[in-house]
Amino acid sequence: MIFESKYPLPEVPKTDVFNYIFHHGRRPYPWSRVLYRVDQTGETLTLAQLEEKSRRFADAIRFEYGIMPKDVVGILAQDKIQYPIAYFGALAAGATVVLIPAQQELTDTDVVARLTQSETKLLITDSALLDLATSSAHQASTPHLMTLDHTEHKPYASLDELLARGQPDANIFHLTSESSAAAHDAFLNRTSGSTGAVKSVLTSHAHFIATMEGTLGTIPASTDPTHDVWLSPLSLGFFINAKLHMGLNILLGIPVVLMRDGHILDATTVDVVARHRITFLFITPPVAARLARADLRNIDVRSVKWLLTAGAPMHENLRQAVSRQFGGVPLDLEWGTSETMLIAVQTDAESSRRDGSSGTLVNGMQAKVISTGISTEVELGAGQAGEILVRNQLCRYRGYKGNEAANADFDADGWFHTGDYGYLDNDCNVFIVDRIKELLKVGGGYGTHISAAELEAVVFEHPAVASVVVVGVRNDFTQLDEPTAFVIPKPGHRAGDGQLERDILHFADQRLTGLRRLTGGVRCLVQFPTTGFKINRRQLKRLGNESLSKQDTVAGYVQTV
Repeated sequence: MIFESKYPLPEVPKTDVFNYIFHHGRRPYPWSRVLYRVDQTGETLTLAQLEEKSRRFADAIRFEYGIMPKDVVGILAQDKIQYPIAYFGALAAGATVVLIPAQQELTDTDVVARLTQSETKLLITDSALLDLATSSAHQASTPHLMTLDHTEHKPYASLDELLARGQPDANIFHLTSESSAAAHDAFLNRTSGSTGAVKSVLTSHAHFIATMEGTLGTIPASTDPTHDVWLSPLSLGFFINAKLHMGLNILLGIPVVLMRDGHILDATTVDVVARHRITFLFITPPVAARLARADLRNIDVRSVKWLLTAGAPMHENLRQAVSRQFGGVPLDLEWGTSETMLIAVQTDAESSRRDGSSGTLVNGMQAKVISTGISTEVELGAGQAGEILVRNQLCRYRGYKGNEAANADFDADGWFHTGDYGYLDNDCNVFIVDRIKELLKVGGGYGTHISAAELEAVVFEHPAVASVVVVGVRNDFTQLDEPTAFVIPKPGHRAGDGQLERDILHFADQRLTGLRRLTGGVRCLVQFPTTGFKINRRQLKRLGNESLSKQDTVAGYVQTV
């Protein structure tokens, strides 16, 4: 059975991302509208300035660095006012853009892998990350490097210096057909948590535009572009954050506040909401875990009317805790993958916000569910759980760059195997039970699969638990997973001599039965390890295999006793 979005089907894209954003897709609003401002610095950027400077930049990098259509331009920089100019300038030049998120944990090994695999021709950085960028570019033999801001390193031109050399009316790259929009790649986006061979997703201009059309069709009815103000809560180098805050906001004409000096949204910076009367917050799971236990009583967050999360499953109890922190505003859920971008969104109470639902299929999306664990693929119907496959009617997924083994996830009919285990109802609402690879195999014989999310929901009910992740720690003797709960306690609660862990385990044991039990016990952490903006479950499994005495020294995650 094929499930098809109930939303209207948009036109098949036949232009490029730059011209779509600035001319074909956006609603009419004044060119003088301020679209970006930096918190506490007073720097601003209007729609007119952004388009003109982007065209100048496209012209300049073509002349200075020989950037031609389909060349790769990478961006590794903090969120400065110049960032959107570099981003759209590269697109205006016809380049394929590689975004590398600015993160404290980032090393030259990480950056070199990205630059080498993508064959980056020009790397754009800033003064704060120049040393890392220079070392990485040298190791990867990246031919050119420049900075967003001025530095003392004269060999590297700054963005302002290049803008002075470009023409404001340059029109270098313009796609005008369905075939060209589908054939040209706008972005090369590494999947979150990639290990081993790098998995970099090719995203065509058609794919990006189709995703933006789907996103436009699912924004809340309360959205008011004339008065709303949004916040970019983490690095624009995360593709999903770039989609929202260097795409959706421009289509609607909504200003975005950029955090200064590489800051991200957490309990120490959430007062930015009150300063700018922020109306929309994109909250990733690690941010949600921090905000759920933050003291917001002295911060005015009443301006917020839309909360959205994505990137990884989040159990309902945590979503409700975040919602309560913001006066009961629902925390909507966006389901997608690096390979597909947007698939489904949960936004309204009447249709898509069903208990346990990840939302309804967005414009142009199709899905089907197939049985798992057997050699012959069997398509399932409404309410029957299996692996969920998806495809977009407006564009064909391009797959991974240079990774034929991974490209087996895309079949000949255009379906992508998401790796998510769940089902759809007759209204095309999607219910994700768990990741197939994160289902826990417990019990004797061949074992039985259970969902970690079900266990997390029970543990979260304990009054001392601020956030919880359950993973299966492999027992090498039985070859089964031992469900183990990793908990961040609320303020005022500490692991101490292990009594808190025992209390939480006893609490869970009273509510869990049969195979659904925390046979691996409970561990208290001060923070979750992350990869990108997702919780690193692999690292949690490694912690689970360590003795408690050794865990206290592993990566600073385990609470000291």
